[in-house]
Amino acid sequence: MTWYAIDAIDRAFSRTKKALLEPFDFWKWVKLAIIVFFVGGFGSSYGGQGTNYNMGSEDWGSDVPAIVPGDVPASPYDISWTGLGYVQSIDPLIIIAAAIILLILFVIVFSYISSVMEFVFVESLVKNEVKLRAYFKKFMGKGFNLLLIRLAIGLLFFIIFVLSLLPFVSIFVTESPDFSVPALVGGILWIFGVIILLALIGAVINSFLSLAIPVSIYRETGILTSFNMVYRNFRKNWQEILVYWLIRFLLGIGVGFLALILFIVLFLVLIIVFLVIDGIAYYILSTFVSEPLIWIILALFVLAEILFTFALLMMLSVPFAVFLKYHLLTFLEKWFDGLNIPFFDKPAGEPGTGQGEIGTGLSSSEQNLPEQNSSEQNSSEQNSSERYSPENEMPESPRPGSDNSNGSDGSETSASRDF
Repeated sequence: MTWYAIDAIDRAFSRTKKALLEPFDFWKWVKLAIIVFFVGGFGSSYGGQGTNYNMGSEDWGSDVPAIVPGDVPASPYDISWTGLGYVQSIDPLIIIAAAIILLILFVIVFSYISSVMEFVFVESLVKNEVKLRAYFKKFMGKGFNLLLIRLAIGLLFFIIFVLSLLPFVSIFVTESPDFSVPALVGGILWIFGVIILLALIGAVINSFLSLAIPVSIYRETGILTSFNMVYRNFRKNWQEILVYWLIRFLLGIGVGFLALILFIVLFLVLIIVFLVIDGIAYYILSTFVSEPLIWIILALFVLAEILFTFALLMMLSVPFAVFLKYHLLTFLEKWFDGLNIPFFDKPAGEPGTGQGEIGTGLSSSEQNLPEQNSSEQNSSEQNSSERYSPENEMPESPRPGSDNSNGSDGSETSASRDF
């Protein structure tokens, strides 16, 4: 017995090779990198540590007065502080609330684009052509529905998590006599257990949603209906899904480890190259411009290098993301009854994986049996009609003694038939 998830590895690798390298298209890689950026939710935060040296008035000379905390000193350069005073007059709570609202709006917009890109990614790989604008317009509605489902699931999980903390609120907040070290340890273990349980449930739901997205596209149904179809198929053939989850887990570890090694090597090479470039740039600029301007220009160089490194890493992540998505689609094509995914490498005469609806319990041969019987019946009726048609009957020979008029009619009929 072969498992679909294992058989799908070779086919996914060959499809990845054909889609990305046969032939190689740079702009296709760029478009796929944009899709992977939104679908993968890749995010980075750059930060740094300052020095322990605090600058004082002696570093600037005698023209700059000492700064007292909480006071805005008079500027020796006749700079108006009206704008700064207006900013200071705003309530900090308003600034914090505005920042939170902007952050929430940014997260919602990014999540919506990510949800639409889930469908765009599938369609691009199935057809082996990336049309960002056309596919994005095509799947805006489905992406919005997927966003609503994910927001509802996230809100439900948050409510469950908060409710799980209620028994310990009175113990940790108030000075309760029930507070003790065992209670503290038990509360921490309880919180970790709830987090792990919600994470596992969320992973299962997210896996079903990932399988439901292609079903929604190629069965032309809503995302909730497709999710229900996937779940019903899971109940009929749950062993394949368990093996699929295991293979995906192992593939995730292998692909992640390979990508990590590749990224580390590339990062080290880029650091050496960028240090050489920055050193040469500093040496050249030091002969033409002043010291403060040199550091401003070098800061722009570093910013460009960071953006270039990020873009290059996203480009290198394309093969890994494409392979994993092709593995999902190839597995789904074999596992899901009645789903015919029109892959770009499928021959024109190749039938789909199955022809039946979910829940019918009929195989493709059984479902085609009525059509076959009807065609056989039609062919037998046609043969019988040809067998007993008047044209096939032998003409009657004229009886002896018949009149001449009948004989002439028979000759005319025979002549018309010959004509």
